[in-house]
Amino acid sequence: MMLMARQQVEILLDSPHQRDYVVSAYADMTVQDGFNRYVDRYLKNQARAAGEALAAAEARKDLDANLAVILEVVQARHDPAARGLAVFSSVARGLRHVIPLEFPVENHLVLDEEPFLLPILEHWYGEPSYLIALFNSNEAHLFEAHPSRPELLRDLQRADADQEFQRDKPQFTYKKRFAATPHERLHDAKDAPFLREVADALAEQWKDGRYAGLILLGQSQDIGALRKLIRKDLDARVVGEAPHAMTTRPDALTGDVSRLVNDWRAERERQILAELNERWKRDHLVANGATEVLDALQQGRAVQVLIGTRQDIPGAHCMDCGYRFGAPVGVCPYCEGRCRRVNAVQDILRLAMRHQIPVELLRLPARSDPLEPAGGVVAMVRASANWANAPKGAAEVV
Repeated sequence: MMLMARQQVEILLDSPHQRDYVVSAYADMTVQDGFNRYVDRYLKNQARAAGEALAAAEARKDLDANLAVILEVVQARHDPAARGLAVFSSVARGLRHVIPLEFPVENHLVLDEEPFLLPILEHWYGEPSYLIALFNSNEAHLFEAHPSRPELLRDLQRADADQEFQRDKPQFTYKKRFAATPHERLHDAKDAPFLREVADALAEQWKDGRYAGLILLGQSQDIGALRKLIRKDLDARVVGEAPHAMTTRPDALTGDVSRLVNDWRAERERQILAELNERWKRDHLVANGATEVLDALQQGRAVQVLIGTRQDIPGAHCMDCGYRFGAPVGVCPYCEGRCRRVNAVQDILRLAMRHQIPVELLRLPARSDPLEPAGGVVAMVRASANWANAPKGAAEVV
């Protein structure tokens, strides 16, 4: 199946001046009992309960029509590779958007004035995909791991790899012989046209924008030569490298890929927390808590967001000026407009994706979450807020 792309999510991030309700449905498409899917029953039961709870509310008006759209999509989907499905419907807005999911979800129905994207955004940032290149001087295979499960993307073959070797002939000088048989031996691997072709293929594949890093597998001399050929920004995103025999079987890469990804994430998390601890000590360019983080994102000051184990931080969204707050305020302090309650974590992830701000979801036990004293979420910023002193340091990372 095609993997979820950033464009599929970005289309749902903005809904300016829209107050009609959206029904967001997450469907578990895995087969149970050998051949049954019970998603229809679950969604109908949840819709019935929602209809009873909203009998006198405006959101009840289009619920049946939206549910019919969702059930039609779910019943028409028979992709055995899809483990989940996200459907967003608003008859009043003319919205019907479907995202196949490669990860499992629970059957869930949400009615709100904005699409409910938290499960998708958490997966996007918490379980990112990695681009893998397994290659030597004659062939290359590009894979994608999500998460740590490689899938083959494309194969590359050196054009002259099947040519016969020019055998030694006494009348040939070394220079003439080498010039006549470019496929037999290379002076320097970095001069190989095939490795340049691999570098171009990686750059083209990277344009998709959904990869958190690049993994290089092969012989050390080939990896070293390729890293001299790829773009500097791509070389900076190398997660790890390891020797590996040539294969086209994705399962054969799982062990090395999982090890490299886990080691890279652990080291990256350690470095990020060390930098955060220094910023807290110096009281320097850090936003603590959902309110300050949302301010930094909306004012263009955030450079990186860190989210701990909390997912239920309450927030608010002004229906008039559109400003978002990290606390459940009822009236906007800027325009005095009406605010509605939202999930602040979802708002933070939405804004981070919209502005392409890196997000790190810390993989730590809840009892040892170093961000809890800071309200569960922190942002590193490029400048302090211009109406207040720099935020106070929150805690010490152990």
